[in-house]
Amino acid sequence: MDTSFVSAAAPGPGTASPGPAAAAGRARAFGDFKWWPRAPETTPVPWWVHALLLFVLLGIDVLLYYATLLGPKSNVRIDLVWYVRNGALDALTAALFYWNWAVLFPRTLAHGRMDRYLLAAAASAAGFTLLRMATSNLVYYALSTNDPDLSTHFGMLFTMLWVGNLVTVAASSGLRIALDYLHSQRQRRELERQHLLTELAMLKTQINPHFLFNTLNNIYSLTSRKSDRAPEAVLRLAESMRYLLYESSADTVPLSQELAHLRSFLDLQRLRLPQAEAEAAIVLHLFGSADLVFPVAPLLLLPLVENAFKHGDLAARPEAIRIELELLGEDLHFSVHNYVAAATDLPHQPGGLGLHNLRRRLELLYPGRHALHVRTLPGEYAVELVLHGEAKRLTAPRRA
Repeated sequence: MDTSFVSAAAPGPGTASPGPAAAAGRARAFGDFKWWPRAPETTPVPWWVHALLLFVLLGIDVLLYYATLLGPKSNVRIDLVWYVRNGALDALTAALFYWNWAVLFPRTLAHGRMDRYLLAAAASAAGFTLLRMATSNLVYYALSTNDPDLSTHFGMLFTMLWVGNLVTVAASSGLRIALDYLHSQRQRRELERQHLLTELAMLKTQINPHFLFNTLNNIYSLTSRKSDRAPEAVLRLAESMRYLLYESSADTVPLSQELAHLRSFLDLQRLRLPQAEAEAAIVLHLFGSADLVFPVAPLLLLPLVENAFKHGDLAARPEAIRIELELLGEDLHFSVHNYVAAATDLPHQPGGLGLHNLRRRLELLYPGRHALHVRTLPGEYAVELVLHGEAKRLTAPRRA
């Protein structure tokens, strides 16, 4: 256990205030560059960084060209020496940029060694400054008879070139940090997406056994009574399992498919009741067109219906369970009402694994676009689910 957390969170009597220590820790973390979201050291240079560097170097050359050409008191001539010298100096500037990107940065700053990086950057800038001055002299000596005579202004020229090289190093580091930050953000979003998909897959795999166990219980009840409707129940179960295995694996399905599966499930449950009463006791009302092809998450409505059969009193009449689906504008309203025996002790917020999983799936799939209301009344239990922005149009009501 990390005792530093304990002492910092709850200092005992006589313990010194953690303020200065915490401030010193934050300063060390900043000095160690721990705030930077690091990417792999072998981060390649993107093509647009090459293009940007080339654009900046050529832009500076163009500005120097016109400043030299239009300057009334300029003693510099635009000739072969000028072009070769500026080309060589641009190559050295690019070399410093990539030296910092590929060597200095990953070996010092990428490991939080801020002090070593600053020293290495200053030394590299100084070394490239001397190299620039030597290259400039070499070009003059090789291609021109004029002596540039840099010795008289060595100190001022060295300082100016050194500062310019520091700007090059800072630009290289700034771009690298920005790219590493964007890379870490993309990785974080991808990890969040993978975590979301994994959690959704886990929740969906929990739905299948939950549905299967409930249905097998119903079939067991029929077989124990030696009912002739048991084979029909097995056939209905096979249809439902086909939907679970082959169609519900998609992220979304048309609402019509979800309703077809729901009807199959209701037919399974009606087998538990006498044929004369089954249709009237378990009712599904549709208001609006359920044939529209708009997406809804698979198995989203089933847990609410399963919960009604789990807690409901199927002996209640005239209706034991009433299910309603209504399309209002761009909202989908789905409600389930079931009646319970008067002697049943109703919990304040009923619901088991199915409702718990449903709440989590709604949070993940419809964040800010859903509402789930649970009402527990004497003798009645009602759940209403609203999905915002799902339906497209409203038509005349019809009964399933």
